[in-house]
Amino acid sequence: MKKLLIIGLALSAFNASAGLDNQDKVKYVGDIQYSSFCKAAVNDNVNMLKRSARAQIGEVASTSNKVLRKVVSADGIQCNGESLIQFSKERNASAVLNFLESL
Repeated sequence: MKKLLIIGLALSAFNASAGLDNQDKVKYVGDIQYSSFCKAAVNDNVNMLKRSARAQIGEVASTSNKVLRKVVSADGIQCNGESLIQFSKERNASAVLNFLESL
């Protein structure tokens, strides 16, 4: 019984660390005020992207849709030296990419 418990704990720890691989390969440098947009692309998380836009209302634009449009514009934010859309393509963030392209 103890052996099964130990094996179970070891496997669950391994699975938990396997899910963090994307997080370990990302390093934010410079102005990190808008890093949550890049993080949303890394995690392919549209809800995180929407929360990031809502957090910038008043700073960037008056509505979250306007914030998102400015973020993805030609002079918008850059992740790893690339536009948010290109960065999402390279990261295979299909959900985020589809959402951004629908704006």
